Amino acid sequence: MSDMKWNSLVLLTAALLLTQGSTIVRADSNLFPAGLPKNEWVEFAASGYGKPVTGVVYGKELRPVSGMPLGGIDTGCIDIESTGWYGYNTLFNFLVGVRPPANEPILGLSVDGRTWVLVSDKKGKVETPLPGSGIPALDYTPVYYDINLEGVDIADGIQYWGHYPIVDMRFETGAPVDVSMRAWCPFIPGDTAVSNTPGAVFELHLTNISGKRQKGCLAMNFPAYHNPQWQPEIDRETLRGRLNGVYVKSPYTRPQLFDTSWDNSYVLAAIDEPSIRHGGPLRNSGPAWARIARELPRPGSTETGASIACDFDLAAGQSKTVRFVLAWYAPNWRAAGTPLSYHTWSFRHMYAKRYAGAPEVASFLAENHESLLKRIIAWQEVIYNDPKLPGWLADQLINSLHLITECSVWGQSPGNGSLPIGWARPEDGVFGMNECPRGCAQIECLPCSYLGNIPLVYFFPECALSTLRAYKHYQYPDGQPAWIFGGGTAGTSPYDLASPTRGYQEVLNSACIVAMVNRFWIVSGDDAVLREFYDMCRRATDFAFNLRPEYGLSQIVAMPTGDKGADWFEVDDPGWKGYVTHAGAVRMAQARMMRRMAEKMADSDYVKRMDAFLDAGAKAIEEHLWGGEYYLNFHKPETGEKSDLIFAYQFDGEFMARNNGVPSVFPRDRLRQNLDVIRRVNCNLSSSGAINYANPDGTLAKVGGYGTYAYFPPHVYMLGMTYMYEGQKEFGLELIHKCLKNMVCKWGYTWDMPNLMTGKNDSGERHFGADYYQNLMLWSVPAAIEGQDLSGPSRRGGLVERVIKAGTNRAEGPG
Repeated sequence: MSDMKWNSLVLLTAALLLTQGSTIVRADSNLFPAGLPKNEWVEFAASGYGKPVTGVVYGKELRPVSGMPLGGIDTGCIDIESTGWYGYNTLFNFLVGVRPPANEPILGLSVDGRTWVLVSDKKGKVETPLPGSGIPALDYTPVYYDINLEGVDIADGIQYWGHYPIVDMRFETGAPVDVSMRAWCPFIPGDTAVSNTPGAVFELHLTNISGKRQKGCLAMNFPAYHNPQWQPEIDRETLRGRLNGVYVKSPYTRPQLFDTSWDNSYVLAAIDEPSIRHGGPLRNSGPAWARIARELPRPGSTETGASIACDFDLAAGQSKTVRFVLAWYAPNWRAAGTPLSYHTWSFRHMYAKRYAGAPEVASFLAENHESLLKRIIAWQEVIYNDPKLPGWLADQLINSLHLITECSVWGQSPGNGSLPIGWARPEDGVFGMNECPRGCAQIECLPCSYLGNIPLVYFFPECALSTLRAYKHYQYPDGQPAWIFGGGTAGTSPYDLASPTRGYQEVLNSACIVAMVNRFWIVSGDDAVLREFYDMCRRATDFAFNLRPEYGLSQIVAMPTGDKGADWFEVDDPGWKGYVTHAGAVRMAQARMMRRMAEKMADSDYVKRMDAFLDAGAKAIEEHLWGGEYYLNFHKPETGEKSDLIFAYQFDGEFMARNNGVPSVFPRDRLRQNLDVIRRVNCNLSSSGAINYANPDGTLAKVGGYGTYAYFPPHVYMLGMTYMYEGQKEFGLELIHKCLKNMVCKWGYTWDMPNLMTGKNDSGERHFGADYYQNLMLWSVPAAIEGQDLSGPSRRGGLVERVIKAGTNRAEGPG
């Protein structure tokens, strides 16, 4: 369908009145309506979508902490800030430490001798937390500085709607030519190969809104990367044909050079636009932007950035769509997270196995952009249109997937046993997610993957299977699973795939790996998965269930001897001693999963072993931890020490059991009574979640550690789902809703998801963490809404199955 016909169809469809409170919303743009309420979930018509969608439009009232990233699986990404600037940029493997925001404008418009740089302010963003802040780094407060962008106009405002992997922007300028942008990358659940494409498309919609003919120019700037040590000469090649633009590459793309850390290249080009000029980057130079209609900067021999300009001639009322392609290719990353770290292992991105270089990526996008965008919209429509999903949840299920591009790396393996990861199968490589690239950079962190690998299992099982095989390879002889593959809490390199360590959450790590295997098994329905990983799970369980032998079988619900180690909640105050409800419940869920696995494997001796542990654990919970109205936090009978604080998240193990399709951990009457207490106390004491601890009398507990008001958002999701599984669906959803509303609508953390909220007060502000993929736990909610285990949505007719099916109109990529 032509752009003109499509625009007419959208305008006709959007003329239907959509009521938002007392506000009547009509579409008057080819992307989404103007004048929508800001910083709240609202329903509206949008280009390409057959029915209204729900999203959050940001404007000047609230700047999201980070813009939506463009990028796919293992490709790196670049943030598109809501103010029209480029933000954080990891396309060229500056992954930690020296990854400051690019802080350069993306677009400029020149009409009739006047230039508008399409940014809504002149503020650059400082990298936070500051490099060298230690682990964990705590200060993520946004810090901005003035940029001297003189001699040009800027936009009066920008209306910004992100729905990963698409970001739509309307630029308000007062210019006679209206500009809006739809930028997107080919991220398609169910298609790992296409989602592993290092490129993006920028669709610029121009409309002459004046009463006369208008000639002008649209320019796009790209900052690329900066080598702080030296500047080798850069090669530039003009591209002609369907792709008109420039191919920029470092000399290190030459295969005879041994050092490939700087093997960087990219294509910046227009699709089917003959009137194209290219030059050096426009940076933050007002004079350079002011001259875009006449000339672009001449690049120096060592300049890595570029710009491209498209001239236009529009009759009154005429529209035109210009499509720019950005394809990057930086195939090698260093374990230490920067190309400067020559002393650390080098790994090769999996996308370099599928594509030979940036020109091939750009050609793929140019040839398939129409079908790829249709496929993206199709899978999103399945979620937006599901009547069982509230609009706010549909929006966040879609946007949460951005965490995969922010956190993922996928290293190739030659499969020949060589270092560092030649032990892995070539088809697998080693896939890992980074816990928190800016604050606690390490690959995997086992509990993070338990919390966050659900959409990988659903949509990209090749990635999840690669990770499980790495855990199997790295398991210690005594059965203890690896905590990380490499990174900060062990003092190893933060993007290393080959330096596993034991870590310190030994009481729960084995439960995480068992749950991840169980998750993959029940979703795939493939018993071969169980056969492959059963021994790993059994050995991990034997290790975990022998950490406090003096307690006998009841140690299943206890901390290790000496109360050493850490629970997921890593605090000394109030801490964990003796028998513990939280860790105990998680370990009971682990035993239930292991029992089912053993039954399937006809391992009758292990079934009996798990039954013995389960019986002893249930007895200990009732005898030592039931407090009459709720379960105690902990009880150490040999010393008499107790914590009778009401812990909101003590039923994480109950959720784990129900979510994984095994029987409940707790007696149902006790569970419901305790949930009522948590609802009445912990949930009511927080305006945005549920505080970790409360006193028995229902007042705030002045605990140390994280503080009085603290909570972890993924655990709020699990608590909400536990209520759903217990028949309180409305309350469970509302609990998750208020948590997300705080992060998305109040603080703008949509594409900068935190790990922990402040304990100092009830503001709901972030305390720690950014880009925490733990938040992908949200993808368990659709199953909980239906009262199903995790496999439910992947069955015939389920949400996951329908999302994947919607993207099956394939445009095949290389490899």
